[in-house]
Amino acid sequence: MDLFKLDGSWSAGQACGLGDGCGAPIWEACFCESMYLAQKESSTYTLTVDSAVAVAFAGVTNANVVIITTNQKIKVRITSADGAVQSIPVDGLLIIVSKTVPITAIDLTRVPATETRVRVFLGEKTP
Repeated sequence: MDLFKLDGSWSAGQACGLGDGCGAPIWEACFCESMYLAQKESSTYTLTVDSAVAVAFAGVTNANVVIITTNQKIKVRITSADGAVQSIPVDGLLIIVSKTVPITAIDLTRVPATETRVRVFLGEKTP
């Protein structure tokens, strides 16, 4: 059994050196998500066609964790019990942690005629 852990922080506020100085962030939050994984899969895709490419789930049946990184803009379509083929634009990073409604299918579509590299991590929580 593996442990998935995602922790860190985010903030947004005035940038230093632009205007009247540097202030404290206006918004900020820390996060820590973790869960034990029964299965996991990590794959790299090079998108060389303009049509959608299905993500292979291999040993993962239901993905409670989805992490996608890409070097170019892509369209990610996901299917879950909450809805079929929900389209999400991704330009760099997508992280989904869904403990109660897992993702059951994913496909990736590149910008036409643009070779694109995509890394996908899927994790299925323990029952």
